[in-house]
Amino acid sequence: MENAKWKMENAKLMRIKGLPVYDFMKALAHLIRLPNVLIIVLTQLLLRYCIILPFLYPDAPGSIAPLADFLVLVFVTLLIAMGGYVINDYFDVQTDAINRPGRLVVNRVISRHAAIKIHMILNSAAILLGFYLAWQIKVVSFGLVFPLISGVLWIYSAKYKRTLFWGNFIVAGLSAFVVLIVWLFEFFRLRMSPADFTAVLPEIQIVTCLFTAYAVFAFLVSLVREIIKDMEDVEGDETTGCKTLPIVAGMNASRFIAGGLIVLTIMLLGYAQAMLYQSGFSLAFWYLMITVQPGAVYFLIRLLRASNRQDYHVLSTLCKVIMVAGILSMELILISK
Repeated sequence: MENAKWKMENAKLMRIKGLPVYDFMKALAHLIRLPNVLIIVLTQLLLRYCIILPFLYPDAPGSIAPLADFLVLVFVTLLIAMGGYVINDYFDVQTDAINRPGRLVVNRVISRHAAIKIHMILNSAAILLGFYLAWQIKVVSFGLVFPLISGVLWIYSAKYKRTLFWGNFIVAGLSAFVVLIVWLFEFFRLRMSPADFTAVLPEIQIVTCLFTAYAVFAFLVSLVREIIKDMEDVEGDETTGCKTLPIVAGMNASRFIAGGLIVLTIMLLGYAQAMLYQSGFSLAFWYLMITVQPGAVYFLIRLLRASNRQDYHVLSTLCKVIMVAGILSMELILISK
């Protein structure tokens, strides 16, 4: 009798809202955009160990921000990102029901009320931890960055995502923020020790240039991806009254703008490669030449031939691949150091 009761209770636990546990976990992974979250973690870890540590602290690695504080920074970034994804799905229920009915999470797996609660918990934790980091580096204004970003994500999801270009720029800017926040935190902490700050002053310019380069790369690739996603989702967006670039300007104009941004990315990558080669980072130069540059050119060719939703979905995925490939070039900079 007890065994039968245990089986019944286990069966209940194995289903949440009529979904098997595996399907429920898969839905949650989609809700928080697990692949994107992992890319954020990878990016910030590489920035610390391939750029900041070898350039600023090669002889005194103990001077770098404590690992515990850095991991809190990564966690805060993840909380804000996940909160942003949740609130985005909250406001996008109608659009996603048309564009991605099979991947709908809010209103299918969890209620909209529960989504708001999750969003509030994630952002509250992020803001509190953000002010803890601000206290650690003695810069109160640093803590204000996190509620600001959280608010921007809310406004983006509620309003600007449906307007011409504003939503695209906001998401692209937040991608750059993932890179820049690591350097901002380390820079403020470094200023706490005038002696250490003075000792690494010549290297600060190099690190700033590298961070700026990766932030610009993240911004451009994300901007292209957002335009492509709008092209992929044009049917649902139009039905729900969105005013995205493909709807306002047309698919051909959107293709031209996305293509122009990719050409700009290729040109800036070429300039960055030249600088890397002149500075002795030949491994990074050749890596970018045989991975990221061909990927960008291939993207441009496929973009010119794209004609349906599936084509744009492939292009969106290709943007993510280009992004990861570019991020991984940090390892080659470390090896060449």
